[in-house]
Amino acid sequence: MLDPETTARYVHHSNRLDGLGLSEAQTREVLAGRVDPKATLTGEDGKEYEAEVVLGHRRALETMASQAASGAPVTAESIKELHKALMGELLLSAGEFRECTLRYKGMLIASPPEGLADRVGWVADLLNSGVSTSTDPHKLGWRIHHEFITIHPFIEANGRMARLLMNLVRLRRGLELSIVPFESRDKYSKAIIEFQQQKIARDGQKKATQQG
Repeated sequence: MLDPETTARYVHHSNRLDGLGLSEAQTREVLAGRVDPKATLTGEDGKEYEAEVVLGHRRALETMASQAASGAPVTAESIKELHKALMGELLLSAGEFRECTLRYKGMLIASPPEGLADRVGWVADLLNSGVSTSTDPHKLGWRIHHEFITIHPFIEANGRMARLLMNLVRLRRGLELSIVPFESRDKYSKAIIEFQQQKIARDGQKKATQQG
């Protein structure tokens, strides 16, 4: 089990990276049970958030840790289960891949809804094989993060899911939980963009070689 301090810091920073404006103090109050689980809180950004955005994230973090400890292969279905733990009380389509096309600033690679299950399954296979063979689990965790967030298979919470999967890799290989600080968001976003740019360049080189 993850300790309460690590859980509070992880949930706060991961939520903030996904644009949820609750403070760390508010997050800790919810996790400590001092806030009605059905309550709505006003974040530092002036927007209102259900306490469930904190509680659901803790539930997903615990689910991820259990999946990591089980040693069972990660699949598209287990990833959907993780999303349902995270968003099941907040989103009607929790645990289901999106059926629409998303357009996000900073997403350089198109990810149509068709074939999402296969693409997520490919990431799951990459995770499973990499956990067994990778000599650099830290790098593998980030690779899984970047591949998943590039696919963006869900309507909401893809960033939170990508960080959970990155940490699933880490926990399976005996590494500590990685918390991406909200203060590092610019560097974090830049790393995602650079990954996509490199992926586009590699795909372009591959096509050129095949045509040549």
